[in-house]
Amino acid sequence: MTAITSTAYSRDLGDELRRLREKFTGLTGFAFAEQLGWDPSKVSNIENGKARASEIDLVHYLMTCGRDSVYFEQFRERYRYAFDPYVVQVSDNLRTVAMAEATAKKITSFDGLTMPGLIQTPEYARALFTEGGHAAPEDIEKYVQLRIDRQAIMNRPARPECLFYVHEVRHEALDVRVRVRGPCRLVVAAAG
Repeated sequence: MTAITSTAYSRDLGDELRRLREKFTGLTGFAFAEQLGWDPSKVSNIENGKARASEIDLVHYLMTCGRDSVYFEQFRERYRYAFDPYVVQVSDNLRTVAMAEATAKKITSFDGLTMPGLIQTPEYARALFTEGGHAAPEDIEKYVQLRIDRQAIMNRPARPECLFYVHEVRHEALDVRVRVRGPCRLVVAAAG
């Protein structure tokens, strides 16, 4: 285990490990550490995303939580870049994405199908949530507002430099107007 500077994604994955421990073992962090023969601070640092667990430590941790080798391989792949301050993998946890964006000095994004969330209008975001079917109808307005709230980083004095690559936006039914302001560039490659 190596102590390093945490990232939003390492904290998110550490939190996932803590939830697994609580759900599948019912053990406290101290009791879990004792069962693994680890110092309690090791479990705490891993679960708080403050230390990178070795591959062997991850195997022990996940197997003690009753996870199988397929789960381990999937988690290991996500964990690979968890501590890299220059790589943010898309997370299901909006808090992780917002934290990464809030601390970024430069954001580069490629999206093959939609406009990036940081430059979407409320109408565009609403249409994506409505037509995508990934949100319950009663939650759509909340998700639209969360997406628009993330755009506050574009109004701060030291906002990140942004470069958005978009390829083949094919949402004819959607309002594809976007908000591009500050030190941002939008590169659109149209389908041939």
